[in-house]
Amino acid sequence: MIVNTFQIDKSNGDRLDIYLVEKLHPISRSKIKTYIKGSLILVNGNKVKPGCILQKGDIIKVTIKDNIQNNIQILPEKMKIDVLYEDDYVIAVNKPSGIVVHPGVKNNTGTLVNGLVYHFDRLSDINGNLSRGIVHRLDADTSGIILAAKTNEAHLWLSKQFKDRTVNKTYVSITWGKWEEKSGVIEGWISRKKSDPTTFMFSDISENGKYSKTNYSVDKQYQNFAKVLFYPVTGRTHQIRVHSSFIGNPIFGDEKYGGGVKKGKEYKPELYKYFSNQLGKLRRHALHAFSIEFELFKSGGKRIKLDAPIPEDFVDLEESLLGHESLSLIHI
Repeated sequence: MIVNTFQIDKSNGDRLDIYLVEKLHPISRSKIKTYIKGSLILVNGNKVKPGCILQKGDIIKVTIKDNIQNNIQILPEKMKIDVLYEDDYVIAVNKPSGIVVHPGVKNNTGTLVNGLVYHFDRLSDINGNLSRGIVHRLDADTSGIILAAKTNEAHLWLSKQFKDRTVNKTYVSITWGKWEEKSGVIEGWISRKKSDPTTFMFSDISENGKYSKTNYSVDKQYQNFAKVLFYPVTGRTHQIRVHSSFIGNPIFGDEKYGGGVKKGKEYKPELYKYFSNQLGKLRRHALHAFSIEFELFKSGGKRIKLDAPIPEDFVDLEESLLGHESLSLIHI
């Protein structure tokens, strides 16, 4: 049984069904629509349509019997887990690209959680059975550091640090194009695309979505690419990918946000051929969660900074860019 109440703080023009996709994850949008039509989800005590536009002050009540989490069995799987740090409460893992963080309806094996359950006897369950231990998330194709908690108490401790924005994170990326400034800030509001809830949009209007902020610095500028360090202040879904794309420098390999094969077609044929070859070799977006700094649980205020080595495919990509004669380094 799921019984939840959500109150809308401000009107973002969200449809009811799309709003609940994130709130009731991993329940599908189609099933959410069925619940709405069956009066199991009400707005201000009234039956509404799935496309109902939510307004500030609206109260959504969800009362549904859904055993989706219980029906998906978390099978312990023997897989390599690159542990960067471990104590009695916290685990820091270097997640490879291509690994989904937790099971869902369509993928209940081969996830990071399956591996964690195999290797560790204790994991927090504060976010339910499907997200055992997981404090925050990385996209499947993003590699790098992710934190897990062994106890619910430690989980809440870490979650509060993320909420209070006292966790310092650094991401490394290869992006398309030349950056106008060597360092700067990208900030605005992020919301789900109504026609595709898995894709996010950026806006500089406060009514459109959730506030987001990312600091950045250009480490190296090439003729057509750049190695960029991102320092996210907020932690919205796809935030760095959306921000980078919005200012015209999408992440290399990011098909969803304009950094894939279509981007290469903007260049002359010989360069397009080279870029396509590199995209085929990488087979993911070039984004890596490189470092994280946070306060350890029950440590008397001790902070720790952890780094995840740059993965081999990322290194190979940068070396190829350096070695290509038409991508000579430009000093900025």
